Amino acid sequence: MAKNAKTTKRKITKQVVDGVAHIHASFNNTIITITDRQGNTLSWATAGGSGFRGSRKSTPFAAQVAVAAFARTAARSSRALEALALARVSLALEAKKRERDARAEACARRERATNEAQRRARADVGRFEAFVRENEVKRQSALRRAKEEREANEARDARLTEMRWSLRERASAGASVEEELGRVRVFEWFLARVAEEAARGNAFEDIADVLGRHDTLQRTYESLRASVVESNERVEATRAAHERAVKHMEEERLAATASVARLRQQDEDLKRENGRLQQEAAYRARAMVEKVRGLAEAKMAVRNLACRCSRDNRAYGGDASLSRELDFVEERARVLREIAHAATSDVA
Repeated sequence: MAKNAKTTKRKITKQVVDGVAHIHASFNNTIITITDRQGNTLSWATAGGSGFRGSRKSTPFAAQVAVAAFARTAARSSRALEALALARVSLALEAKKRERDARAEACARRERATNEAQRRARADVGRFEAFVRENEVKRQSALRRAKEEREANEARDARLTEMRWSLRERASAGASVEEELGRVRVFEWFLARVAEEAARGNAFEDIADVLGRHDTLQRTYESLRASVVESNERVEATRAAHERAVKHMEEERLAATASVARLRQQDEDLKRENGRLQQEAAYRARAMVEKVRGLAEAKMAVRNLACRCSRDNRAYGGDASLSRELDFVEERARVLREIAHAATSDVA
């Protein structure tokens, strides 16, 4: 059985004199398609087919790369080149449109954000004004309550003062009544004694005895009252003397304290003066020691000169006093000066 011959479809080449460029630019990809007048696809290129992935497919650079790839595939036709130029222009226009749309969207977002911020600011201003009004109402209410409470306190204080004065007047009246009662209580006691004496049968014979008894009691009362007054005066005098004594003792204590402070200050001054004098004495002692040392050194130097001169002049005795030593040295120096002068004259 013979095998069936394999058939291949013949490739037909069309000559297209003009074409249409279709550019689809979106936020996900850029697709470029070239068709004839009937809509048959002749060539195409995409940003994804050019090696771009993800969000990079929607960039202008990806669109340029896709146009370049399309140009390489459609370079055999002059109409394709014209379509390529048109595609580039369309691509630029689409890029500008997308940029315009993006700017419009950004402006819209900013406008919405501005409107929202204005709305929030108006709301905040409204809430703040309401808060201020509420605080003003509260402040006025608090001031009114404070005024009412102040007036009520003043009225209460006035009423309290009036009641205190009334209480003082009543207390004064009660004291007067008590004093008067104490004064007449003596008569009550006297009448009670008279009634007791009458009940015992020791009634007074006549009114003169009663009056005499009353006069006696009156004199006794006056005497006792004078004694009480005198005792009170003595107590007051004693109290005044005690206060004067206490005051005098306090003054003496203050004076003693001041004297002690003054003596302490004098003691401190004397200690400082003693320290200064000790320092001055020590300084003078050191100066005296230096003077004595210098004098001893001078005396030793004079004695050495005298000894040297005595070795040159045998007439000097070694046990002479300091004044004689000085005189001897001076005489020896004068002789040496004369010798030197004579020698100088001879040389001249």
